[in-house]
Amino acid sequence: MEKAQEKPQDKTELIPVVTMDASTERRLTVVLIASLAALLAGGAAVNLWAAPKAAEVIALANLSDLSGATLVEIRDDGGRVVLSGEFRSRVDALGNTEKDADLGNRGGDSVIGEVELEIPAPGREHRRPELEVDIIHLAPRTHYTVVIDDRVVGTFVTDDRGSVDFELQEGELVPGSANPFPG
Repeated sequence: MEKAQEKPQDKTELIPVVTMDASTERRLTVVLIASLAALLAGGAAVNLWAAPKAAEVIALANLSDLSGATLVEIRDDGGRVVLSGEFRSRVDALGNTEKDADLGNRGGDSVIGEVELEIPAPGREHRRPELEVDIIHLAPRTHYTVVIDDRVVGTFVTDDRGSVDFELQEGELVPGSANPFPG
């Protein structure tokens, strides 16, 4: 018995071939490019509309006065405490005070956050106090206030995921704002 030889199938038969004249091809190209441009412009407009406004972070306090701070709170627009933490403090070998607080809430929600405060040792004029806030899982595009020992030290707006991560030094111009620390 001889095996029948199978002919390989020609794959081009399965794919329809569309031919067009140059004029139709140009029109189709223009329509595709115009559609892509409209989609890109629409996406950019949505991002601009949904993003926090220019003054995303505004620092208000003189941080060098906070060397004895013990408590940090994150408050919403209504003044309600949504997160809080107690500062742990240590002094490094150069005499700089470093404070950090893990943030938690009383509701047991899965908010993760930390606030750090670094205050240079007296006599270290080339160093400036620094505030760092890093929080995730808050309400998206919402205004909050950072309060340390009942003193407002700054405000921020969360991004579209409910997160914020910023680091500012005293005297530094705040991104998108003309308001530096008053220190």
